[in-house]
Amino acid sequence: MSNLDTMEPASLGDLAFESKVRASDVPETGLRVYGVDRTDGLTPDAKYTSKDLSRYKVLRPGMFAYNPMRLNIGSIAACTDKHAVGLVSPDYVVFGCKPDALDPAFLGYAIKGPEWRQWATAAGVGSVRVRIYFRELAKMPMTVPPLADQKAIAAVLGALDDKIELNRRMNATLEAMARALFDNWIEAHANDIEESSVQQLIDDRVMLIGDGYRAKNSEFSDDGFPFVRAGNLKVDGLDLAGAEVLSARSTAAAGHKIGKVDDVAFTSKGTVGRITRVSPKTGPFVYSPQICFWRSIARDMLNPNVLYRWMSSADFTRQVTAVSTQTDMAPYVSLQDQKKMIIQLPPPNAQSEIAKQLEPIDARIAANTEQSRTLATLRDTLLPKLLSGELSMSDAMPAL
Repeated sequence: MSNLDTMEPASLGDLAFESKVRASDVPETGLRVYGVDRTDGLTPDAKYTSKDLSRYKVLRPGMFAYNPMRLNIGSIAACTDKHAVGLVSPDYVVFGCKPDALDPAFLGYAIKGPEWRQWATAAGVGSVRVRIYFRELAKMPMTVPPLADQKAIAAVLGALDDKIELNRRMNATLEAMARALFDNWIEAHANDIEESSVQQLIDDRVMLIGDGYRAKNSEFSDDGFPFVRAGNLKVDGLDLAGAEVLSARSTAAAGHKIGKVDDVAFTSKGTVGRITRVSPKTGPFVYSPQICFWRSIARDMLNPNVLYRWMSSADFTRQVTAVSTQTDMAPYVSLQDQKKMIIQLPPPNAQSEIAKQLEPIDARIAANTEQSRTLATLRDTLLPKLLSGELSMSDAMPAL
């Protein structure tokens, strides 16, 4: 049974209001300046700020902010109860929800739904310089359920997100435990790592270091493997959702640039050093040029789990920083420079020792990650159906 009979057509302007309150209008001082990011939403610190913040707009929990030049590509963010009152650029548009008409948490999910994306995309057609101010955004048609249903929908989706966030925090704690265990192990085996026995393991006998496949636009199709770019690298693994697909023919030509389980992939340009490990749950994919990967070939010489932990260590970060080149556009570390790096590790039998100690921690991290992916899939499946009224709350509950 759907909930379509309780859905009411409206425009965003019927449900929301623009706020032009500025820092000079409020008694609060020392407010943080937020930025708005397409992927991360509201970020704790803006990239660029003026010395004079008096014209900056005030953003309170329950309000939204966006760059009017970039709305069409998704740069909009919600200020939730988890955020403190802050400021955003005076060039941004800030708006809030009318208390008796629109629930902010519901709207926070609505901006991720297809109705919002389709309208924003259509509104941005015609010019890359188009500006969508609130008077234009207010025309956006919205179909919303009664306020009580909005709150119930937001509560259900929020519970899924809360569990995903809890898993993320648990994994952060587990990763910290693993790093401490690894660092202590390295320190305990310091005497085993003698200068004379330091081995440059980066060669074709022990390990492969590779970069991505340089694809042309004509090589994308719908019958090959996902083409993973830097943005697909997440701290909890590779996100293949929304990735472009490299044609089957080009996939075959990619050779060793097809990802394998236990590869350690990292960004080699821009934000250099964002690391993730390829898990058994990740399907086949092809690395793009923004990504380099390290792969243990002789596992009796270099344990893959130890490789991952070392690449997550300060030693790897220090060496990668040392060999990175600052180009006109962004930092970059080449394949040739990576091959100059040296892994200083105890002998293989000691590597097996620490790998065994890390196994239960890694298993818990993997289980939490898999549960979060399942929850995210459920949330993303329910989201458009609940927002459109195709699915009622009573119908959705058995799926939770």
